[in-house]
Amino acid sequence: MNSKAESIKVLTSRLMRIINKHSRIEELPIRTGKNTGLTAKEIHCLNAIGQQKGINIKTIGDVLGVTKSAASQMVGKLEKKGFVKKEKALDNDKEILTYLTAEGWNAFNAHKEFHERHLETLVKQLDEFPDTQLAVTAAILAAVETVVDNRIAELFGD
Repeated sequence: MNSKAESIKVLTSRLMRIINKHSRIEELPIRTGKNTGLTAKEIHCLNAIGQQKGINIKTIGDVLGVTKSAASQMVGKLEKKGFVKKEKALDNDKEILTYLTAEGWNAFNAHKEFHERHLETLVKQLDEFPDTQLAVTAAILAAVETVVDNRIAELFGD
């Protein structure tokens, strides 16, 4: 194997480890202020709703990179927990719009603060890298994402 192929293999192995670690985090309940029992996936769903008040289910799925069905199930769980309310669109009876409740806004704001702290840590960690290297890394990750999207389409027909 050539050195470029070896480098790509090392890169993808590290990326897989990061994905697996992140998947573990996504499944664990985390605290958002006084709330417990929300998974990171649920909080990211709350975040999508909080950033775009009145967002519909399909768009939530697009933002999160999941199917409309998965987004609908997540919104249903969050509604049962009291974090989200759903309303029919005024101009379309089939379209469901989502909004955060007061409890949802509390979780949204706690999540926002959490991300701000962690972004600050990441910025400090990556400060030694020039902007050009970060741009190249972003381009590499975009290429990897395209390969993953193509694989999903091949496997699931999405």
